[in-house]
Amino acid sequence: MRITRTHIIVAAAVALAAAALLAAGPAFVTPRIPAGWQPVVVSIPHGMGAGRIAVLLSSQGVIEHQRYFKLVAMIRGINKKLKAGRYKFSYPLSAWEAVHQLASGAVAYNTVAVPEGFTAARIAEALRAVEVDSARFMALCRDTGFARSLGIPSPGLEGYLFPSTYEVEWAAPADRVARLMAGHCLELFTPEWKAQMAKDKRSLHQIVTMASLIEAEAQVDSERAIVASVFYNRLRLKRPLESCASIEYILPRHKKYRLTFNDLKRPSPYNTYLNRGLPPGPICSPGKKSIEAAIFPARTNYLYFVAKGDGGHVFSTSLTEHARAKYIINKMKNRQE
Repeated sequence: MRITRTHIIVAAAVALAAAALLAAGPAFVTPRIPAGWQPVVVSIPHGMGAGRIAVLLSSQGVIEHQRYFKLVAMIRGINKKLKAGRYKFSYPLSAWEAVHQLASGAVAYNTVAVPEGFTAARIAEALRAVEVDSARFMALCRDTGFARSLGIPSPGLEGYLFPSTYEVEWAAPADRVARLMAGHCLELFTPEWKAQMAKDKRSLHQIVTMASLIEAEAQVDSERAIVASVFYNRLRLKRPLESCASIEYILPRHKKYRLTFNDLKRPSPYNTYLNRGLPPGPICSPGKKSIEAAIFPARTNYLYFVAKGDGGHVFSTSLTEHARAKYIINKMKNRQE
């Protein structure tokens, strides 16, 4: 076989790589776990090269020798392809093991708590803490086509992002997180629930919208089905729902004090003081108990409720009773002040 210049170059490169590997023997040896070692979590920003990553991992005690980390990354040809993310190291690693973990993107998962009653905007804010693109997330939440692709008959995902505690990958794609949360919401609807909805001729969107109002108004679990009955009774009589929570939803920022008459007159399809029927869509993400209350409301004659200030409500069947309950509660509050 005729030996060409190319053969010589390739052979030399292989020889150099082999020599480098032999010289880097310690790069393959997992270090001993030092006394008192605690697992560490290290965040690797986007665009950080192998050299700077080696310094960072060494400072956290994850690797012993920075030069071996850089050498292994160079030999593998991935010194600029190590993946950003938040990594958890349960024990010190060899340079080879550390490079492999960062090359594979075996990132740590982060806990994100989404409480009941959060709006899509507040959920996006919570996701920002784990570097999920919150602007992209909100764009998806307002995307009718994306909602329909998930089987959600709504202009967006408001109300369909189920409140729960999620394990989210650092800097996870926004669409993946949105699909996860919406999927949890749809999974709640059992055959029993769907049968009851069909019996009452209530759609998924109507139920989730009603549940969001219940979630925003009721703080005591035992009252959720009663609050639902008030809203359904008012719908049946074609009266405005007059939910203060719907006014809060359309205000530019949360009001610390009571709503004003001007607030109640703010024009919006979500204003349930000005408009009859349900608002166009949910005003927050309801939990399972509020959704269940929307499907299985209590049977009452109540048409009004007023907050007592301790999380509970006083329910009334007439405007006279309601006015008296408001008077008594306001009088008690004024005494406490």
